[in-house]
Amino acid sequence: MRILVLLAALLCVAAAKAQDRIVSIDATQLNYAGALVFKDDKGKGSTKDRETNTFKLNLNFAQKLADYPQMMIKGIGRIERNDVDQGADATNSIWALSGGVLFNYDAADIKNSMFAGAQVGFEWETIDDYSDKESGINFTLGVEAGKRWDMGSYSVANISYAPSLELLYRRYGGDIRDEFYTSGTEVKLNFLKFDILF
Repeated sequence: MRILVLLAALLCVAAAKAQDRIVSIDATQLNYAGALVFKDDKGKGSTKDRETNTFKLNLNFAQKLADYPQMMIKGIGRIERNDVDQGADATNSIWALSGGVLFNYDAADIKNSMFAGAQVGFEWETIDDYSDKESGINFTLGVEAGKRWDMGSYSVANISYAPSLELLYRRYGGDIRDEFYTSGTEVKLNFLKFDILF
């Protein structure tokens, strides 16, 4: 599935100018750029057996703005669903969209540039924890900064190693806020991240 997502991205931008578009892939996204996982755990006694099904899809895309060569608009789409069957069913699903801007400090050489970005987004999340099922719309706010190093060109794409530090704030909404969580923060060090530039 990962290869299909990458091939689709390559085909969509094959006619584009170099360094006008970026698709980002990092180590934490590799398992859900496109993944379907089935897991079966045998416990001590049949009531402790557990089956888990996970589906994840993540698309991360940035497009250069013609009038502002250092700026890019960025869009991220994410779908996650995790089902656990252990006596009673538990499910957690997220449908998320976010957008923002990406600033490249060296517009003439984006493939080696330092970069910083910010994004805002919304997640439709449903949590079912065996006894209670709640859903709500979460608000997210994130910032990211890093540096790219050119690794060479392959066909129409240029690959850059692009480690970054990412901070994310999440404000839970709806019934999730009333029953489970109010807010959360994430600190993410993307030490194995690659930008594919077209």
